[in-house]
Amino acid sequence: MTRAIDREQEHMWDSVYILSQINSEKAKAVFKAAIEKSFWQLGITLPVFSTIRFSLPNEEHLFLLRDIEKKMREAYTTKEQEKAYEYLVDYIEQLSEIAEGDSLTVRKKLLVSLLNESAKLNNKIKNYQLPTSIVSFPSRQTAIAYYTTTEVAKKLGLSDQTIRRMCEIGKFPGAYKTDGGHWRIPQDIFVTTPEQDDRAEQVLHQIDRKNQEAGDVDEFNL
Repeated sequence: MTRAIDREQEHMWDSVYILSQINSEKAKAVFKAAIEKSFWQLGITLPVFSTIRFSLPNEEHLFLLRDIEKKMREAYTTKEQEKAYEYLVDYIEQLSEIAEGDSLTVRKKLLVSLLNESAKLNNKIKNYQLPTSIVSFPSRQTAIAYYTTTEVAKKLGLSDQTIRRMCEIGKFPGAYKTDGGHWRIPQDIFVTTPEQDDRAEQVLHQIDRKNQEAGDVDEFNL
């Protein structure tokens, strides 16, 4: 499973690089999806991230982000958590450099959000008990759009079981369990919208298909 996730993430970075040279809007869609997955695969929630606008990085910055993200992912996979979080700080620093606005302010916002979510998660885990009853929130179901655990698993490149476990410990703010025992996760806590995910997936499929048919991809193929 881990190798499949790694391959998918590397493929997304390749796609961002290719698209950055020929179609910046499509490149941004895939870039946002890649960044979001890099956080969620480490079990990291940064709600403030969705409120920050980012520019598409140049080639040098893109490869730097990719390299840091890969090292961060590898350290986390081998349970070198301290090293993984060191790379995470570097990753956030580099992302803040391509944010619209003051980079120092953006960096502080991201780090504060990270610390805040980490503290809330620790409290959730400390106080976690198996629920004795299932509580649903009918009024919220109609006001907010939700994902199923299967949809989030596909979005983040994780297993359905992992997503359910993350729901149980409160990893997804606003998630709730239906009367039928199924988790529902708010769409607005994610960086990318369903439309952006669909667009990114379509672009990736186009690149795959064109590579299989003719090798190189150019702007007239996309």
